Amino acid sequence: MTTMNLTPVSAKNAGIAREWALCQHYGIERTKHDHTAYNVASDVDAGEKQISVKSSKFTLMNGKFCNGCEDFDGIWNIYKTNVHSNTFVYITLDFTAYEMNIEEFERFVYAFCFVDRDSQSNGGRCKIRCRSESKKMLAWLAENVA
Repeated sequence: MTTMNLTPVSAKNAGIAREWALCQHYGIERTKHDHTAYNVASDVDAGEKQISVKSSKFTLMNGKFCNGCEDFDGIWNIYKTNVHSNTFVYITLDFTAYEMNIEEFERFVYAFCFVDRDSQSNGGRCKIRCRSESKKMLAWLAENVA
């Protein structure tokens, strides 16, 4: 795992702001947010790095992609098997970015995520969600930087 400090940017929500800050780091200009599925494209295309950007309280994917699976291991395996990205970046509330490969990201997900549900209006399906950013999470990230 590696880390970098990003320059904060403004956007309509915190997750998009973090994604756009990473884009800015790679010289990619963004003016609107896309909603491409996790298995079709990555949040940031930085050449060899196809990056999935995550921040506090993220979800791995929409519950519709979990194929009715309701257990953590099963949902994770669907994600890991189908995800388009090869690089995963968690960006903290203070815009510190932690870049991980799939194995490092898996350890992070198992340490800080849980099974949640989409809202009833979105089908009520199970999905994996990350907990709110915490001192424990930040300490874990710092301890795992190579």
